[in-house]
Formats: sequence, C-alpha cells, structure tokens
Amino acid sequence: MIYTSERTDLKLEIPDVSITEYALRHADRLADKPALIDGPSGRTLTYGQLAGGIKKVAGGLYARGFRKGDVLAIYCPNMPEYALVFNAVASVGGINTTVNPLYTAAELAKQ
Repeated sequence: MIYTSERTDLKLEIPDVSITEYALRHADRLADKPALIDGPSGRTLTYGQLAGGIKKVAGGLYARGFRKGDVLAIYCPNMPEYALVFNAVASVGGINTTVNPLYTAAELAKQ
C-alpha cells in the first residue's frame, strides 16, 4: 500500500548531503552544546566531542583498511558511542549492520 501525505502544500527541500553532514552542519558553532545525552546516566557528548569522535573513529577505520562498501557490525547498546561509530562508518562509505548487544558469544558466532 502506498501512503501519501494530505499536506500536499508542503514543499520540503532535502539537501544532497549525507545524514552525518546534515546533523553536524552547525557543530562548530554548537561545539559546547549537548548533541547526545545518555538517558540512564545523564552522560553527555557535545557537538564538538561528537564531530571530533566521528573523525577520529573514521580515520582509525580508514587507517586499518576499512573502505567504501565494507561492513562493520556494531555490537553496542543504545548509548552515545553507538551514534558516533555509526556515523564514522557511514562517513567512510561503509555499511553498518547491527547486532543485539545481549547476544552471547555463541549466539553472535551464528550470525
């Protein structure tokens, strides 16, 4: 089934950039502002920390031979670092796949 919006009067401009570029487009200006907050702990990553972390992880992946089209399994609970790693992989052109962080080693081996 195809759904269409009843709001045909809305004209959205979708920029031709990656989701990472779009999300961090004002990171320099907002460097000291919270970008991600871990609900249970209250731990915060600022836009500056997020942008810097994404660049560092992406650079590390690239230095280790990770390239466009390569796949990285993220074995991580829902926490700020998840978004950091996800966006680092995407910014290198990699493909993210997720793994249930509750899996045991035996369950993970069957994936």
